[in-house]
Amino acid sequence: MSYRPPVILTFSGLDPTGGAGIQADIASQTLVNSHCCPIITSYTSQDTHNVYSIYPLSKDVIEQSTRCLVRDVRPQAIKIGLLGSTEIVLTVAALIRDIRIDCPQLPVVFDPVLAAGGGTNLSSDQLLDAIREHLLPVCSLITPNTDEACKLADISNAYQAAESLVTAQTSVLLTGTHDETDKDRVHNRLYTKESETEWHWERLPDVYHGSGCTLASLVAGLLAHGIPLVEAVEQAQALTIKTLEDSYAIGDGQRIPNRIPADLYKS
Repeated sequence: MSYRPPVILTFSGLDPTGGAGIQADIASQTLVNSHCCPIITSYTSQDTHNVYSIYPLSKDVIEQSTRCLVRDVRPQAIKIGLLGSTEIVLTVAALIRDIRIDCPQLPVVFDPVLAAGGGTNLSSDQLLDAIREHLLPVCSLITPNTDEACKLADISNAYQAAESLVTAQTSVLLTGTHDETDKDRVHNRLYTKESETEWHWERLPDVYHGSGCTLASLVAGLLAHGIPLVEAVEQAQALTIKTLEDSYAIGDGQRIPNRIPADLYKS
């Protein structure tokens, strides 16, 4: 009765399919025995094929909701997903700086959702500039795929882009699913100021809705337990692959990662 799971303050959009966004964050963090405190940044119109519209919430609602929460609850990590507008980027960055006054080592994991799986662009030049200038400096880890890394760094080579985003405070986990140079394996690389670590995973046959959200939220959940970065990233990748191997279809588009603990859904 005395157990208290670590709390993850989570900023993300609402996905009506339940495959990505805040629902993916809640399920993934629960999977590693962490408690998600969700702050919804945007509503979306989407299905398992694509995102069609984003409806950002008022920055005042996001700020008031967060400040009310953190007066009562101290998070052990922060996870950021879809933000939806430049105003929200600036608001979330300012909130993190304030929270970090009392918790300077608080891990902040940012999954830069810049495009939908179906191809819809979810970022403007202004939003990208705000992310670069205000949000990246307060992040401990960013988890871009190869396309997102190139956009964030404005460099065409994804590996050079990832390296350029690393600072003393910010590490980069570059995910290689979008790089189809190797048809059989996916290569993920973690760049820190001190080292580079690479993992090679078998490429799975399907396309998934919410895999990036799952990975970033699992890393945040594990970091909140005090697990070191490299170990947390490795464990999160293995768990993410398990959710993809056990994925299911609710429509005729991308498959949904299965983030329900195996002992609850398998006899």
